[in-house]
Amino acid sequence: MADVKGFQADAKELEILYVEDNDALRVNAAKLLGKFFKDVHTASDGAEGFALFRTFRPRIVITDIKMPNLTGTELSRKIRRLDSKTKIIFMSAFDEKEYLYEAIEVGAFRYLKKPVNLNNLIDILHLAVKEIKHEADEEIFREQVQNIFNYQSAMIVMYRESEPILANQSFLDFFAAESMVDFCDKVHDLGLLFLEHDGFLYDREGVEWFSEITIYSEKLFHVKMKDAEDTVRHFLLKVQKIPHQEGVLMLSFDDVTELNLLKLFDAKQLLADVAEQDTTAIYKLLHAIQRNAGSVNLYNYYKGLSITHPAVISEIKEETVVFKTNFMQQKAIQYEQKMLIVSDALPYTLESSGIVKISFESQAVHAKKMRFVKTSPIVRKTIRLVPEEEHTVSLFLKNSKYPGDVRIEDISVDSVRLSLSALPAGLEVESEVIIDMVLMADRKPLIINTAATLLKKIENKYDFSLVFMFHYKTGQKTEMIQYISKRQMAIIREFKGLQNG
Repeated sequence: MADVKGFQADAKELEILYVEDNDALRVNAAKLLGKFFKDVHTASDGAEGFALFRTFRPRIVITDIKMPNLTGTELSRKIRRLDSKTKIIFMSAFDEKEYLYEAIEVGAFRYLKKPVNLNNLIDILHLAVKEIKHEADEEIFREQVQNIFNYQSAMIVMYRESEPILANQSFLDFFAAESMVDFCDKVHDLGLLFLEHDGFLYDREGVEWFSEITIYSEKLFHVKMKDAEDTVRHFLLKVQKIPHQEGVLMLSFDDVTELNLLKLFDAKQLLADVAEQDTTAIYKLLHAIQRNAGSVNLYNYYKGLSITHPAVISEIKEETVVFKTNFMQQKAIQYEQKMLIVSDALPYTLESSGIVKISFESQAVHAKKMRFVKTSPIVRKTIRLVPEEEHTVSLFLKNSKYPGDVRIEDISVDSVRLSLSALPAGLEVESEVIIDMVLMADRKPLIINTAATLLKKIENKYDFSLVFMFHYKTGQKTEMIQYISKRQMAIIREFKGLQNG
């Protein structure tokens, strides 16, 4: 049974040549084929057909065998001299073996006897189209392998399952191996040569290197190895799964030793003192990620709502990095005027507090002022949301109400962060207080009056931020869970409204 829809989808970008000396058949066939193929070229004899083939080079040719000027088999021989992959389908009203033998001799794709069954023709054409697509995929694969091996300076090795099967000269030279056989004799398991280092790929309890790269093939890995002269080298390892080749992986080792990036992973005080961060090394690492086509994830918060999408680094010029991401993330960045950048190739979460430009047309975000931060959106365990503007809150310490200005910065199911204009005397970490809040859920007031413990206090430039842990009365936590859920939905609706604005 002909798969008409599938055929239409697969054939829409292809051209076809139909050669037939019967005018009525040629006209009708052109109308039919025009429903499926991008362009249909028709000819009334073999000579005209060959002229059209030389001009347009269609991937499929349907031709009658007995025609004036040039027969179908003569046409096919001339086509074969120009293109050995063209799919040639013969049609004939004659059932003589000599025609069939000639068709086989010139490499016919199929031989159809007239009158041709429509469903049978569509099935055969669909098979031809599928084979053309498969050949195109194979050609892309061969070109990819050739480019990787011939035009990249990186060390390249191909694995089938867990066995190395092919490597470029840079890889063999690194290990002073004369051939792949020589390398396999010297090195029984490449992972045994990966040196231990924080944040790097190496075998350890619960982690086997080849399983790791197979499962997380989209990641960029840091690897440290010694060369044949016992010199330690630092690499970025990129893994590619080869299309249509089950179990085949291409490993590319980009030597980044000269960038001196190891200090980003070794400097334990890096996050303790922002001033000591080597911004030059940070930008060098971003360059290495870009060169290896590594992706990153961008994180922002809109009133506590987490907004995250993947991005790619499209350009780095001086200290400005251009990220390509989607419209939603751009709107979140526009609102917050900063963003967090997370990648497996980065030792810590990176923050950009300098948003230079947002181009919605090109989906680009131009950012600078990069620094590593302790905060990681990946480990954030609870949802903390900014409440609605009309909320009220009061703080009671030892039965006395705090007289200054107080507002809620953000709130979660278990805690709240309050902003105070001044720090009350005697309020220390682990102090017990009473917090009285009136929140609005679906335009209805929710009153929460509960005991709380001070967990953290932060002195800002103009005020203080205090984080309290709730000690609920019976039923209050359930009410808070319902409020957080409703508030989250309200913020989502509000953010979607920003996208349309």
